[in-house]
Amino acid sequence: MNALAGRLILIAGVIVVGAIIAITRRSWAPALGHAFPSIWRIAKITVSEARRRRVIQAVIILVVLLLASMTFFSYLSPQEQARMLISGGLAAIVVFGILLAIFIAAFMIPSEIENRTIYAILSKPVRRFEFVLGKYVGAMIVLGVIVGIMTVVLVGVLVLQDHLVQDLPDSVFNPNLGPVVLAAVLSYFALAVLTALIVLISTVASTTMTVISAFIIWALGSLQETIHDLATNATGAARLLLLVIYNVVPKLENFDIRHEVSNFMSISIASVWQAVLHGILYIIVVLALASVFFSDRQV
Repeated sequence: MNALAGRLILIAGVIVVGAIIAITRRSWAPALGHAFPSIWRIAKITVSEARRRRVIQAVIILVVLLLASMTFFSYLSPQEQARMLISGGLAAIVVFGILLAIFIAAFMIPSEIENRTIYAILSKPVRRFEFVLGKYVGAMIVLGVIVGIMTVVLVGVLVLQDHLVQDLPDSVFNPNLGPVVLAAVLSYFALAVLTALIVLISTVASTTMTVISAFIIWALGSLQETIHDLATNATGAARLLLLVIYNVVPKLENFDIRHEVSNFMSISIASVWQAVLHGILYIIVVLALASVFFSDRQV
């Protein structure tokens, strides 16, 4: 019943978003020719700023060394070591990816305001929503490169150790590394959802409050099923609060298929598509709110 309700909500969301786009097309369509170049320019600036941060480079090196060090657990059986490499590698991609998403997104807009560099940007023919979207696109390019590097290293470690073709149920897992790459792609979608929400918070809050809020959302988004169970057994104001959290906070655990991949279980493609479509709708709504909030902010 819950699965049916989720699908109905998803379908309703798609219809609503499509209707809004169709109704408002006369207002936003003429601006697309100007918006895309501006968004891309701001995105490139964001990428250049991120490249100069030594912390990001240090984290990438740390993750690469961490994944490479997993090859020394030779005392385990081939199947156990394969499970450990896949589960640990995907966990490293998720944890370090989220930490970097918080580090990058939480500082983008507040730092521009604190350093007063935003005035030079907004004095040019750049709309505020273009600034917000450009920052988001730039952050996702950086995170995409980072997740890609970590995924390539993980795949390389797995191939070199030959754990995907030795003593494993090939008919279930398939040694083409598809499930591992799929899990990494879903992790990237989780980062995209979380980053959009961090950008939204950063348009109305300071850097410190944005970072704190991001960690809280990360924790709540990873415990949505637990929150739902608590809401089922709660009453009164506590039940209402838990239901609000369950329906507003993104369900990051829906993008997590590490258990299925590391245990060579079958993966529900329908659930994957549902999580991706739900994430895309969530990102669209959140970025629209971020653009509205930032347009009303005095800077």
